[in-house]
Amino acid sequence: MASSDDEGEALPRSVSVYEFEVGKNEPVSFAELPVQWKNGETPDGKQKQIFLRGSFDKGLQKIYKQVIAWKFDLLNEKPEISVLTKENYWIRPVNPRKAFENIIRTILITVHCLHFVKRNPGTSHKALWEHLVKVFSLFEPRPSENDLIDHISLIGEAVKRDATLAKSKVCIS
Repeated sequence: MASSDDEGEALPRSVSVYEFEVGKNEPVSFAELPVQWKNGETPDGKQKQIFLRGSFDKGLQKIYKQVIAWKFDLLNEKPEISVLTKENYWIRPVNPRKAFENIIRTILITVHCLHFVKRNPGTSHKALWEHLVKVFSLFEPRPSENDLIDHISLIGEAVKRDATLAKSKVCIS
């Protein structure tokens, strides 16, 4: 089986059973990467070397790639998160390793919160939290405002950059 570093190999569009790590198998959230708000932006400053480890092609092939940024798309039916490889290629991480879910829990809740508010700008605070509890019903503890605290600057930046979020009735920043 070919390694993901072989020349000429097609990179996957999505990776499953994934995790991000820094150093020797130390799990880390992709939220530690800079957000790429616009196409063509380059990440600022010195950052940790973070790697995406996972599988693709129905689990038949493995990938281990350095990633340098991440972005999210709120326009689809479900929010989509993508990471940018050092080779300037976007990959969507889907279905994290079970043991890794707790590490990315708060950023997933935050992105889903932004997505729901964008699609439902007139929503109530209660409806937002009912939605998040339903989406993350398998997570313990249940989603709460405490999950958003670590990502308040991300939320604030998203609200500044998106007119729909800025006009939302739900105060999330």
